[in-house]
Amino acid sequence: MNNLTCNCVPRLDGVPEADLGRLFPEPSITAPLLSLLQESGIDGFDLRSIVVLKDDAPILLLPLFETRFDLSTFVEGWIKKSLKMGGRIIPSLFQPRVLSVGLVIGEWSEIGIDPQIDAGTLEAACKIAFGALQTLAAELKSDIVALYNFNHYGKLPGGILKKFNRVQCQPFARLPINFNSLEEFLARLSRAARKDLRRKMRAFHDVRVIRSRTISPFLDRVYKLYLETAARGPLALGMHNRLFFEKICERVPDAEYTLYFVQDELAAFNLLVVNQQGMGDKYFCMDYELGCEYNLYVLSWLENVRCCVERKIPFYYAGQGADKTKAHLGATFIPSFILFKHRQPVIDRFLIGQPAVIEKILSYLRFWPKADRSPSLTIAP
Repeated sequence: MNNLTCNCVPRLDGVPEADLGRLFPEPSITAPLLSLLQESGIDGFDLRSIVVLKDDAPILLLPLFETRFDLSTFVEGWIKKSLKMGGRIIPSLFQPRVLSVGLVIGEWSEIGIDPQIDAGTLEAACKIAFGALQTLAAELKSDIVALYNFNHYGKLPGGILKKFNRVQCQPFARLPINFNSLEEFLARLSRAARKDLRRKMRAFHDVRVIRSRTISPFLDRVYKLYLETAARGPLALGMHNRLFFEKICERVPDAEYTLYFVQDELAAFNLLVVNQQGMGDKYFCMDYELGCEYNLYVLSWLENVRCCVERKIPFYYAGQGADKTKAHLGATFIPSFILFKHRQPVIDRFLIGQPAVIEKILSYLRFWPKADRSPSLTIAP
């Protein structure tokens, strides 16, 4: 008999640090991120966990966030007015309260699973955990229960996928580093891309690049660039507090900043997590005018590629958004998705029956736009 119990706790890091590391083993950085996010908080979000225990030892963890999702926040003009009116008439559709499993920090989500448990125990633990999720949603009067930004790396059991509606999310860009130099990388791109990059590289001699884990001398400017970049973005799910950027190199192994200076002014920064399994690009934020003038996003991409080649890192994970630009720079894409259920059966049946319509509407509202956008505008925690 499986001696399983379940707790809903009002913390994102709902288990002791050692257990958190066991449920999210390396090379995943989810364990330290959960602890950091719990400490720093995210404006507009309540953070929680559902934990399943076997004989009082945690074996499964669902990281949760709860928020009010006002669709009118992300659009302008007559669409904004229409969605606000719709929110007054049907708030559960246009201003839904969402309880979601996942992370709100620019990379795919995953659930925590003890790697030593057997398949039967895992199935039973998932049944208990997702049952508790529905109970919690009812208690909180959530309109939508969602699993946000998952892909095949997220460790979702197959049975869960059949119980939710599914729509595509923005894919996650990845560049395999299967070349031995920056010149070899450039040679693999199209002739038009090579010509474009070499033209943009002319401005690089005016840019000074520093890699550092010590951010305190530049923290004010870093946070200002983050806020300005997030304000330009088409979709920002909540806002990090200053403490997140201050503490990430201390709390997350292998986190580091690349700083880009123009005439002694910090014009852009790139927050990365770098280890021998891959380079993960968390945030790129820049002064819009200087960034465009000096092609700082292109410089950051080439600098990251160069670093991966030198350190023999096999993959550059470049995040979501700006798909056209990243494809132009050689990236391939990992599909991502959102699973969800609406508590109103009539609305839920509509969502199930019209997935193409829902994706078209969400694309029109710019949640995963088909058109390319400046990389400096695609930041979202």
